[in-house]
Amino acid sequence: MKNKSKTFLAISVVILLTTFFHYIGLLKPLENLIRSFISPVSKVMYDLSLEIKGQNQNFSTVEELKNAYIISEEKLLEKEIFDSQIKLVSAENEELRKELNFLKKNSYQTLGADVIGKNIDSLGNTIIINRGEDSNLKVGQSVVVSEGVLIGKIIKVEKSNSVIRLINDNQSKIAATILNENKSIGLVEGGYGISIYLNFVPQTEKIIIGDVVVTSGLETNIPKGLLLGKVEAVEKEAYQPFQKAILTPFVDLEKIFVVSVILI
Repeated sequence: MKNKSKTFLAISVVILLTTFFHYIGLLKPLENLIRSFISPVSKVMYDLSLEIKGQNQNFSTVEELKNAYIISEEKLLEKEIFDSQIKLVSAENEELRKELNFLKKNSYQTLGADVIGKNIDSLGNTIIINRGEDSNLKVGQSVVVSEGVLIGKIIKVEKSNSVIRLINDNQSKIAATILNENKSIGLVEGGYGISIYLNFVPQTEKIIIGDVVVTSGLETNIPKGLLLGKVEAVEKEAYQPFQKAILTPFVDLEKIFVVSVILI
């Protein structure tokens, strides 16, 4: 107990002497030295601020700084969403402009529609549009985008929407012609939603990489000359009567927003 009392007494004396020396100014040099080390850190903490609505806002607590940071992140997210919507609208407007240019060059009667859904079948590839029986659409009508690019045919019509089988769907088959010297005729078929092929072209006819393939007009409701794809590779097997070409579509079939249905 005596040791604890002595320690308490000593601490009390030190506190009293420190307080006394502070008031009479004897500790001022030491206090100035300590303050010189603390001041830069203190100033940084004090001046810490974020730019919000064009004004600097100072924060007295960490909680205020945290809340301001969260608000800034939300505003940044809102801006990114707005920017992405602007880009999407611009892309749709560009697509509509191309479709209008195509329609001006041809006498087709068409109906515009928006894509509102896509199938989830891994073996096929279909999309849904917001037009149907109410708009006099029928099974078999061809659907185009951009400047005359055929993307598929209507396979199902309901009251207010329709299902389109895209040209890369496994069940899609389109009568086609190669724009080469022979005007070779073949059949464009889908490859499980991944690719498209031109089949049944006689081995004797010449196919060159880069050749353009269009609809032949030999099929009901499919006008002649609609773009299908470009030859990317040619597959020929000895002693086979036909050769095959792998085609690259003119548009990304996974990124279709608006379409036009040809009403014939």
